[in-house]
Amino acid sequence: MLAVGLLAAACSSGSSSGGSSSGASSGSGSDSGADTWASWGQGFFSKYCVECHAASDPKGLDFTQHSVVTANKDTIRCGVSVQQDPSWNCAAFPPAKQFPISDQSMTNPKPTDAERDRAVAWIEAGCP
Repeated sequence: MLAVGLLAAACSSGSSSGGSSSGASSGSGSDSGADTWASWGQGFFSKYCVECHAASDPKGLDFTQHSVVTANKDTIRCGVSVQQDPSWNCAAFPPAKQFPISDQSMTNPKPTDAERDRAVAWIEAGCP
């Protein structure tokens, strides 16, 4: 399946900028070098999601918390993905590339397609 191949390539060839808050640092500190919450996921969500989804979120979607991100991974995957895979059953979820939803009052940037692919690959790997 082409989408899976692209996701794997995006995950393995991600940028290796130094700060974890950039949302694009490569995995480090694990034996496999794969992205983890600490090495990549936390920075991605800090950069793109917590402007709206932090402790003050009235729906309780505090994406500073790994457990909350993991619990909502199916919705996040469907909404952040560049292209939805039919096997994900996204019919009840947002359309691809909808997240993050922004309006004129929001200042956070939107992720690139490569960052979106990397987020989906991280979710597909089980949100380690």
